Amino acid sequence: MMHYRIFSVLLFSLVSGMVLVSCREQEVKVQEPEVKIAKSVPPVYKPASDPLFTKSQDTVLYGGKYFTGFRFALYPEGDTAILQSYFNGVEEGFQYQWYPGHKPREVRFYINGKKEGLHQGWWPDGKERYRFEVYNNEYSGRFQEWYASGLLSKDFHYVDGREEGSQKMWWSNGTIRANYVIRDGKKYGLIGLTLCKNPYDTIPSK
Repeated sequence: MMHYRIFSVLLFSLVSGMVLVSCREQEVKVQEPEVKIAKSVPPVYKPASDPLFTKSQDTVLYGGKYFTGFRFALYPEGDTAILQSYFNGVEEGFQYQWYPGHKPREVRFYINGKKEGLHQGWWPDGKERYRFEVYNNEYSGRFQEWYASGLLSKDFHYVDGREEGSQKMWWSNGTIRANYVIRDGKKYGLIGLTLCKNPYDTIPSK
């Protein structure tokens, strides 16, 4: 009996060790989003009201040439309202907006004119308005939006730019507006713990 107990303990330890090693190997395989660094924008500052600014589609021009530098706007009191950075006519690096009194309104990040990294926005009273992440110009991870009251209005999840997993939306009074799950490009209604499949409701692939 004693030998059997010792054997059981050794077997349990061996299996546990194998599981632990397996989990660790899986953790190593998880790929983190590539950290991108914006180009260095020279300290050239121009007011957004400057008539030399023009726009051609998504490109900002200054005097007919691609603008490289910072474009800003001020409130009558002198506080900064907007500070945008550009490189060769497109957004590059952090883009800021403030409410009067220098209260943050939104912070966005761009690489070569495309959204990248964490984007955040706030209501005038400081409550969060939205939060999402973008990598390689595609939504990644959690996407959340809030009403001015502070109640959550949207809680979505994305993988490589596509909805994946739990997706929920609420009306302004807090009642549920949409509640479904997406798995492998197919949408399922969620009721309690039971998935109710609709065979005609499929997310089209890009």
